[in-house]
Amino acid sequence: MTSISTLGAIAALVVAIVLILRRVSPAYGMMAGALVGGLIGGADLLQTVSLMVSGAQGIVNAVLRILAAGVLAGVLIESGAANTIAETVVRKVGETRALLALAIATLCLTAVGVFIDVAGDYRRADCAVDCA
Repeated sequence: MTSISTLGAIAALVVAIVLILRRVSPAYGMMAGALVGGLIGGADLLQTVSLMVSGAQGIVNAVLRILAAGVLAGVLIESGAANTIAETVVRKVGETRALLALAIATLCLTAVGVFIDVAGDYRRADCAVDCA
């Protein structure tokens, strides 16, 4: 396995931060930083690109979950479902317990995006223990 020196990691951060501060898209800034950092850190071009691809593959699932949760939140808001859920919770709990109603409504609206991710991670860990 190819390892990158500390100097390469620091160079990657500096390049990425400078580019982002110069209004370059963060995605491009981080890619350029990773490329420069890998080369300075002691890897050749092929190894650097290979490390970048394997690193990106490791975060794709998390990014897709975040995007899906954002889409779900947008649909709930645009369709009026979020408002309906909040009003129903307030009506059932009562206006005197507005803080509790807010907590329950927030739980209902965010549970899907949060708990699906946690349940998936738990299930993978459970399977890894059972399969071992």
